[in-house]
Amino acid sequence: MFPKNAWYVAAISREIKDRGVLSRTICELPLALYRAQDGTVGALLDRCPHRLFPLSKGEVTQDGLRCGYHGLAFAADGRCTHIPSQDEIPPNARVAAYPVRESHGLIWLWPGDPALAQNTPLPAFETGPGYLSGLDFSCLDESDKWGVAGPHLIEVDANYMLAVDNLLDLTHVAFIHAKTFDNSAILGSERITKTVGENQLIDFFRFKNPMSAPLRAAYMLDQDIPLYDSFLETYWHAPGTMILVHGATPERADREESGTIVMGINAITPATRTSCHYFWSQAVYRNLRGGAVRDAWEIATRNAFAEDEHALRTQQHNLERFGMRELSDGVSLMLKSDKAITLARRTIARLVKDETRGSRLNSSRDNNEGNCNDVA
Repeated sequence: MFPKNAWYVAAISREIKDRGVLSRTICELPLALYRAQDGTVGALLDRCPHRLFPLSKGEVTQDGLRCGYHGLAFAADGRCTHIPSQDEIPPNARVAAYPVRESHGLIWLWPGDPALAQNTPLPAFETGPGYLSGLDFSCLDESDKWGVAGPHLIEVDANYMLAVDNLLDLTHVAFIHAKTFDNSAILGSERITKTVGENQLIDFFRFKNPMSAPLRAAYMLDQDIPLYDSFLETYWHAPGTMILVHGATPERADREESGTIVMGINAITPATRTSCHYFWSQAVYRNLRGGAVRDAWEIATRNAFAEDEHALRTQQHNLERFGMRELSDGVSLMLKSDKAITLARRTIARLVKDETRGSRLNSSRDNNEGNCNDVA
């Protein structure tokens, strides 16, 4: 279950080199992503309408993406621009095309109704001064303000909502990441969870913490300070874009002046019903210690995500082992810590329902128009 009228990260910019072609499945759509000669990125359904040869096996020319079988070329809007064996181009010589935007080193794709993409901005959050301005993804641009590690990609053999769930209940850190972070203090923390607008929510943890040895090492904290104010703040934008702001500051000190602030960018994109693409980056505010904190958190995050990936694969395997298509088919126990997960899943269900209703209305309208034409 995933909405298609939404922006998803489809690739990291560097994955598609000059005149390069990339095959990738997004929302169960096999796609050919390519970089045209002018540097822009296009996305076409990965099959030539002539003999269904994969367009991702073709090459980029001045005419567009050329099929490697009979040489038909297609522009970014899906129109056939050249057929080597004939001058005439039939009206049905076209392939489905999808809106694409490239921003801050990421390539975003809209797999749904193209008409709705034009006026829909890329996911972003309320911004403010200081580190909060990074919530518009400008934190992905290396600068004096940000030390950036990534973006990176993990291919996960699990439904994308399991990955979203994982980030919306960080109490799992005390168990899945017991060795990586040793942060059991999160279990007794103050927590605020609420929706923001129609398609966003926030999930904030704040607590006093002496900080475990792994966390002190990753944040590179002063070993002489006994107690820190810790924070974990998740900003979620439906369907799968999340920013995790985390860090620590000496007790009662100003966060921006004295604290370590790390921005974790997570973009989770459905591939199939049982797999997803997990794009992630780390950005450290003020690029502390000349990038050393950035490098430490990149290593720590890699280790943590390896643990998460194993947990998600195991969870997906157990769903299939018990013959369940969706998590809701078997879950009977809900905890207080599931509030953010519940809110997010309700939002996703609403978006899918609205799309389904819209498709039915459009289909009914088309049929009615067709009937009127028949009568005339």
